[in-house]
Amino acid sequence: MPEPLPADAPVAPASVSSSALLAELATALEQDAVTGAWAPTALERSLARHLVIGSAGDLQLTAALLRSALWEGSAALAHENGGRFGSLLGLSFTVAESSEPDRAGALTRVRDVMERVHALGPGEV
Repeated sequence: MPEPLPADAPVAPASVSSSALLAELATALEQDAVTGAWAPTALERSLARHLVIGSAGDLQLTAALLRSALWEGSAALAHENGGRFGSLLGLSFTVAESSEPDRAGALTRVRDVMERVHALGPGEV
């Protein structure tokens, strides 16, 4: 039988939904872009442009659109610039295919970041 935890034992954090995590990652990436701590590479700007143009009609990042961006970026995306942009796209794909109730808001937040990233020129923040 397991021993009971002492009253002052740390409490495990509540699980966070993929959509909530995605929104947090998008916000952190955008904030780092604003402060100059992160700047998109040419590949990342190109993929952001692909997503912005591909979602221009309905402003929605779909699983199919995200899959095509991940395919286009392939292995380089996982390593380029610390892999943050690739991780954001990968989680976006997972959320887009999910049935989480807050997925639309998280994906909208990511699309907003894509608008900003694709508009940045080399060295701009």
